Amino acid sequence: MDIGKTDGVGGPGRIDGPSRITRIKMSAAAAASAASKADKLALSEKASMVSKAMSLPSMRTQQMAEIKKVIESGRFETDARLEGALQKFFIENGDL
Repeated sequence: MDIGKTDGVGGPGRIDGPSRITRIKMSAAAAASAASKADKLALSEKASMVSKAMSLPSMRTQQMAEIKKVIESGRFETDARLEGALQKFFIENGDL
């Protein structure tokens, strides 16, 4: 009968069991120094803007979606639409 490898993925395990880990003791001054240090995070300008945008209330997101739909439907006056309407007006009313 062949049961294949019996040594596991990383090789055979320890026969005498796991090793005991001892903690390193810090002096009181070193512990106080380590406790007083705070982690700092520096974001790039772009990441900061994305973070601010993600923290905006969902109402803003809903308003932006509604405005986008209005623009796509052609009911919102943009500079390009106004310029086109103005050119069309001048073509149709060349005598003005």
